Parts: sequence; structure tokens; C-alpha cells
Amino acid sequence: MVGGGVAAQDAQDELASVFKAEPVDFVAEPVSRLKESLARCMRLEIDFSDETEVTEYFHEGTELLNDLRNQLAALPELKDLSPKADLATADIGASGVTTSEMEAQVRAILERHHASFLGDGNAVPAPTRGVVCDLDVGDAKPVAQRSRPIRPQHLREVYELLEKLVQTKFVEYSDSDWASPIVIVIKKNGVDILLCIDYRLVNQLIKLMHYPLPLIDDMLIGFESTMWFLSLDMASGFCAVPMTLRARHISAFICPLGHFQWTRMPFGLKNAPLIYQQMLDNCLWGFVRLPASEEAQVDADVLEFLGTQAGDSAEEDLSTLTESMTVFQTNIPAPPQLNPVLGRSSYIDDIPYGAETWEQLCIDLNRLLYRLRYWGISVSLPKSEFGKKTISYLSHEIGAERIRAKPKIAKGVKDLPFPLTLKGVQSFLGSLNYYNKFIEDLPVVAAVLYELTDEQIRAGRDLSRAKVAFEVLKRKIGSTPLLRHPDSEKPFVIIIHANPWAACAVLGQEYDGVFVLQGECCMIKNSDITQLKRR
Repeated sequence: MVGGGVAAQDAQDELASVFKAEPVDFVAEPVSRLKESLARCMRLEIDFSDETEVTEYFHEGTELLNDLRNQLAALPELKDLSPKADLATADIGASGVTTSEMEAQVRAILERHHASFLGDGNAVPAPTRGVVCDLDVGDAKPVAQRSRPIRPQHLREVYELLEKLVQTKFVEYSDSDWASPIVIVIKKNGVDILLCIDYRLVNQLIKLMHYPLPLIDDMLIGFESTMWFLSLDMASGFCAVPMTLRARHISAFICPLGHFQWTRMPFGLKNAPLIYQQMLDNCLWGFVRLPASEEAQVDADVLEFLGTQAGDSAEEDLSTLTESMTVFQTNIPAPPQLNPVLGRSSYIDDIPYGAETWEQLCIDLNRLLYRLRYWGISVSLPKSEFGKKTISYLSHEIGAERIRAKPKIAKGVKDLPFPLTLKGVQSFLGSLNYYNKFIEDLPVVAAVLYELTDEQIRAGRDLSRAKVAFEVLKRKIGSTPLLRHPDSEKPFVIIIHANPWAACAVLGQEYDGVFVLQGECCMIKNSDITQLKRR
């Protein structure tokens, strides 16, 4: 928790002086209404000594926050409400490899699609077409939690975050029966904050959408013949997807400054990643098209390039979207012109791609940007890369011949102390499992850590072997090898290993008489598996 004191009183006095002389009409625009709420809060005399009665605080990087991160909706920090992308800053080409002519070729393509790019990763994207976020809670009764006071030293920052969201109409005032509380995350610098909404109770009531997310390992293969890479990051991700009226009411949140609800889909709500994944999959693979009413809003040059016309479907008279209906309900089959554009999927809002030649990369980039424009999907220019020899993707570095764990991730493990709780050990092992294919003998070395109990760790008993294993694993992740991409024309070999603590199977290929690891399946057991080893 963050204490009050002199700093809190100074902040309160400053805010009171700023807002006390500004009369506000309650029927005026929402920003004025928000400003009046701030002034009212600053006039209140609140006892912050009882920490159970104030807004919850979490600190960035703590185990508790990590456990909750998928249940908290972080409010985007909108520093610029209309950032125009400066194409001169686009990350194009590889130093010492690409020529100015090659880079100019890509820049011309970006210029053609200039309107699709935003200059800030947290900018305000236009709403996507054909897809909306709807939330189904069945016959569950609304959950309305109460508002808790915010400490004066953070109240103005909360106000400024909400002000930008109200101005951009990402959020609006609500009269919903639902109300989720806000929580404040103190950033690592100890000063700045991140405002989040706690959707834990609401998410328990929302019916799960059944749609698959890609497997990470599947996203890292298929680059064996690639010479040039690109990576696109969608601008403000989930916030591009509009919300239905029902979903807006369920998303409502409350704080001392008012009762609000989202008009765009926030991160932290159940199903948000699945809705976005389904939208991007359809964009890239071309299963269904927009209905006539939505297609009429697409730029003419996009329709011309795609070789289609607005409303040329035989079913166009049935294709009007309702407030809650998406293209996946209208189900109008896409014409052949909307065939797969890249031949691979995105991982939610990140699209990786590689081509054998620079010319093919440019052709496919142009096709991809036209397709994104068709669906109204914006791209973050600062977070995208074009024409690279390597790209960073899902905490990996992918090159023409090899893949490895990002050096920054490996260095972050170097100074980790031995965990003080079982949950800390499990978190460490979980992070290693993400890179299991890079760590030789991971199940064997980690077996002693899997055997630990919480009581044993807290008491500090018999931890010598566990601490040795912990240090060995840190060294291994700190010196991760480069792995070759699988070659579909070479045979695969399965190598099996088992001992009393673990069993694993390794998939590899032979290169110059050496077997190269391509994948690993591990099983850790607390019980004896001698019989398994004998088999």
C-alpha cells in the first residue's frame, strides 16, 4: 500500500486550488462532468488510515499482480489523441544489407496505406468492421461493487487517464446495474501509476467462447526458407473492437470520479483475446466477407485491388449486421479474391511473416495491408518491422536459419534470487518451460525443484540440492543455444530418455552427423517411474 502524509496533503491542496473556482453544468459535456467529480472528491475529508476501505494498490512485478494480470483491464495511456504516423521513422531494412532502393520500395507501399498506420502504440484506432464484442452471462444477476476512495496523490493521474478515454469515447458514463472496482498499479519507478479494472467477479459469470488460440511452437516454425522478415503489431489491439450495448453494461466500472462503461473492448475481459484472434484469422485466411452495409464503407481502391464490389453477394439482402451480429453470424462466404493472404496466422494482434525474396516480401506486404484496410484494422508503426534479417516475436528472435530465446529475457534471469515460496518456484519453472527446447536436460535438472513443498521452502530445510539446480538452470537459460528451423525434407528422429525422476522424448534432425533438437516433450513424476524407464 502507498502511504499518505505530507505529499498527499500537498497534492490535495494543489488540486483543490485548480478546480474549486470552476462551476460546471452537470448536463454539459462528459469531460466537464468528470472535472466536477474531481473537484467534489478533493473537497471530501477522507480517513485513509484503514487500508481495507481504500482503492486496492498493487506493485508492478510482484507475484500477486502476475497472478491477476489476465483479470485486470489496464486503461490505455493515450498520450496523443490523434498521432499521425511519420513514415520516415518506419523501421525498414537491415543495416549494411539492404540498399536505399530496396527500402524506398517498402516505404512507397507504406505511403500507399498511410491511413492504416498510427504513430503511437497506444493511439486511438478506428473501429474494426464486421466484428463486435458481446458478453453472455446467462441469467446471472448483475455484480455491483462499491467505489473506494483514491489517495489524493494519485487522484489527478486517474482523472487525466479517464479524461482522455472520455474524450476519445473509449468509455462513456454508465447507468448500468454492473460495477467493477478499479485497482491502481504502482509502476517500478514508484511514482507513475497504471489504472486497471478488476474483472475477477464478472469473468466468473461470462460464458466462455470456444475458439482456439494458436500454439506458440506452431507460430515459430515455417521459416526454414525465409530470407526477409516483417512483423506487424496492431494498434491498440483489443480497443479497436466495438462493444454491444449488453457488453457495455457488463463492462461498467466505478471509482470516486464516476460510473463508466467501455464502448470498445478492453483487455482483461474473458473472451477478449479469442474475439480478436478470430477476427485476425478471418482477415488473414479469408473465410467470410463483410455484409453489403459494412462493405459500402470500404475505400474504393481497396475493393478495386481485391477485385470485389460492395454488395455483390447473392445474399446481400440478408447481410445487414444487427447491433450484436458479426460476420460470423451472417456467414457470407468470401469470394476467391479474398483467399489466404500470407498462408500463416497471427498470434492475437502480432503478425509475423517471411519471404524468400525482397520482391515477394513487398508483394505480400502490399496484399496484407489492403486486407487489413478491408477489415478496418490499424497498425502501430513504432511496433512494426519491415525487411529484416531477424525479427523479435513472442520473446524469441527468429532468423533465416535459426531461432533463439531473446537475449534480454535470458539476462533477466541472471540475478534472480532463490524463491521464498512454492508459488515462486512454480513461476520460475513455468517461465523455463516456455523455453524448454533451448535448455538441455531441463526435466532432469528441474526434478528436484518439482519435489519441493511450500513448508520445506518457508522453513529453509534441505534446500542445498534445490539451490544448486536453480543456479544451473539460470546458467542454462543465460546461454541458450541457437536452434535450426526444422527441414521438412529431412527425416525426423525421436530420442527417448527416462530416469527415476523424469521422462522425456526429443524430436531432432541430423545435420553433419549431429542431431539438432527440434522439439521436446517432458513428464515429471513424484512417484517412481523405474518401470517406465525399463520399457
